Amino acid sequence: MALVSLIFALQLSAVVPGERVTVRAEPGLERQAARVAKLAAADLADDEADVPDLPRLDRVEVRLVKHAADIAAAAPEGLGAPDWAVGTAYPEHGVVVVAARARNGDLLDVERTLAHELAHMVLDHALGGANVPRWLTEGFAYLHSSDFSLARAATLTGAVIGGHVQPLWKLENAFPAREDEAALAYAESYDFVAFLAQRGRWGFRDFLAELAHGSGLDAASRHALGRRFVDVEAEWLESLRSRYLWTFVGLGGAAVWVLGAVLLVLGWLRRRRQKRRKLEEWAIEEDETTPTGVPPAPSR
Repeated sequence: MALVSLIFALQLSAVVPGERVTVRAEPGLERQAARVAKLAAADLADDEADVPDLPRLDRVEVRLVKHAADIAAAAPEGLGAPDWAVGTAYPEHGVVVVAARARNGDLLDVERTLAHELAHMVLDHALGGANVPRWLTEGFAYLHSSDFSLARAATLTGAVIGGHVQPLWKLENAFPAREDEAALAYAESYDFVAFLAQRGRWGFRDFLAELAHGSGLDAASRHALGRRFVDVEAEWLESLRSRYLWTFVGLGGAAVWVLGAVLLVLGWLRRRRQKRRKLEEWAIEEDETTPTGVPPAPSR
C-alpha cells in the first residue's frame, strides 16, 4: 500500500520491467527510464565481476525522479535521504533512487550516479552488509563509476603536501556525515581501493571474498595480498607521496606547476564537454517527452 501511495504521490507511472531491474520514473522521463534500465543491467555485470562467487542481487528497483529534492520522498518508507544527495541506495530494500536534476535545476550525470549507487548495492549484498568498512564501500562505488577528477587530485595533493592524509582506521571511526565536509575522506577511499585493484585485480577480488567469508582486514590481506594490512596501507601511502608530493616537487617551481595544472584542467574540460553533450541529449529527450501544459514536479 505504501508503494502504491508513493507512486501515486510522485507519479512514478513510467515503468520499464526487466529480468533483474525494474525502473519506475516520473512522466516525461520515459526515454531516460528505458536507457537507465539498459545501463543498470550493464552496471550490475561490471560490479559483479569483482565479486564473482559471492551472493548476487536477485532484483533491483530503480526510481528515477526529476529533482533531487524528491529523492527522500521516493525512498523506502521512513528512510529519507541526505539533503545533498543526488542518488541513494537502500540495499536492504533493493531500491536505488536517482535524480535527473539537482536542486538548483542543473542536469545531473544520471549514468554516473546510477553506476555509483548500484556498486554500493552489489558490494553490500555480496559482503553480507555487516562490518563493511566505509572507505571500502565508498571506494568500490567510485571505482565502478568515476574517472579522473581534477578536484580529487587537488584534494589529495593538498593533503599530501600539508601532511593531512588520514589513516584508514580514522576514516572508519570518524567518516564525516556530510558530503561537502568529506572531500578528503572520499578521495582517500577511492584512491586506496583503486590502488588495491590496480595492484592485482584477482588479489583484490580474493580480498573481498575473504571479507565476505568473515575474515578481518588483516587476515583477508595476508591471505589475498600476501602482506599484513598495515603494510599494504603503508605501500599505498608511499604511492600517494610518489604520485602527488614528488610530482609537485619535480615540477621545479610555481610557473611549471601552473603549467601542469593548466594541462590537468584542459584534460578535465575535455572530459566535461563529453559529459555535457550526453546531458544535453537527456535534456532534449526530457523536453520532447514532457506533456504540453503539464509542468515538471516542483523542487522543494
